[in-house]
Amino acid sequence: MSERILWLDGWRGLVCGLMIIYHFIFDLISFGWLPYGITQQWPLFTLQRFIALSFIFLSGVSVRFTRSNLRRGLIALGAGVVVVAASYAVGSPIRYGILQFLGCAMIFWHFLGRYVQQVPDKLAPWLWGGLYLVTRIVSYTTFIAVPWLYPLGLRAHGFVSFDWVPFFPNIFMFFLGAWFGQKLLVAPADSRLRTLGAPKWLAWPGQRTLLIYLIHQPILYGVCWAVSMVL
Repeated sequence: MSERILWLDGWRGLVCGLMIIYHFIFDLISFGWLPYGITQQWPLFTLQRFIALSFIFLSGVSVRFTRSNLRRGLIALGAGVVVVAASYAVGSPIRYGILQFLGCAMIFWHFLGRYVQQVPDKLAPWLWGGLYLVTRIVSYTTFIAVPWLYPLGLRAHGFVSFDWVPFFPNIFMFFLGAWFGQKLLVAPADSRLRTLGAPKWLAWPGQRTLLIYLIHQPILYGVCWAVSMVL
């Protein structure tokens, strides 16, 4: 399908804007201009979860429309390497962040997505939603002695990462997005799901999410650093 579904671009654009706001707040905390710990309070914590889950869900939707999920996955992993290197350089290490997860999820779908699609259509949303909730509880309440299983959602005590998006539970949100993407794919061209629009100022960044993700934080951090030097 060559024609874009504009409301999905608008959703991505909205999430990009919220992401920039959240990361700017995080930078202000890093430079000591906002109190440490406010990101763990419910307004910002809820915002962070909405941003991450939206990107994961929308990425799952996109696997139904892309020509090569393998190519997209490799690009995301390559971009993730750049982000991880930069995070260690500024002293805020990222260990298996969202780009690493999305890259692995796309590659997983390229090779094994056809088996995931065999889950009955009526069962799929309940199964993926339920598995997401169960594995999220396990992932965020369980600690193990093995230090290298954090990509799968199992952390050791003392694990630190400034962006942690483990394969479990998030792959099930990705599958849920892929299920919804199939609904969009087969929907009539004149249906509301396909024709609903979005403002251009939201759709434009929504079509360039990876580029925005890569450049926004260096710009924000650079501005904060420059101001701190002046002050």
